[in-house]
Amino acid sequence: MEGASVFRRAFHLASPIFLGYYLVPDVLAPNVTKANVALLFLGTAWCIEIARIALSLHLFGMRAYEGRRVSAYAQGSVGLAVGLFLIVDPRIVVPVFVGMAWIDPLAAWARKQGWPRMSAGAAYFGLFVAIELLMDLAPLHAATYAAAATVGELLVEGPHFNQIDDDLLMQVVPYAVVYALVALFGSG
Repeated sequence: MEGASVFRRAFHLASPIFLGYYLVPDVLAPNVTKANVALLFLGTAWCIEIARIALSLHLFGMRAYEGRRVSAYAQGSVGLAVGLFLIVDPRIVVPVFVGMAWIDPLAAWARKQGWPRMSAGAAYFGLFVAIELLMDLAPLHAATYAAAATVGELLVEGPHFNQIDDDLLMQVVPYAVVYALVALFGSG
């Protein structure tokens, strides 16, 4: 495995560290909130992405085709922003984000091994249920929401779209599906 590929996978696997957002107090100092800090971080990342595109730079870990579009890193950060600031509920955001972070590299590896696509789907489902149960969701709700999120994840993880990366789609589709189900059925 080449260095850029290892870096991408390591970044994926480590990215749930950003969910520490939910553990930080709302106010960090006078006039400094965790939302301000998160927006500063995300805004800086997006400014770097704009500069990268404008200057036609290739950053380490990027795939060749990303030079002509918004990178997977930037699109993943947009998905994180959608979760933190629009969805807000950690019982939705945490399992979806961790699912994207850990299952996307697993799905790529499974494809290379010739494993059935459902093996990554089963892993996503299991991870989702485990996280939701740890977050005190009722077991029936956890399984139902995990099943719905898994279907959404499977629909968007496999196909390749020209301008939209699965790092974004593997977040926003399950967010939307689970958010709608929680609105309809609650969390148990």
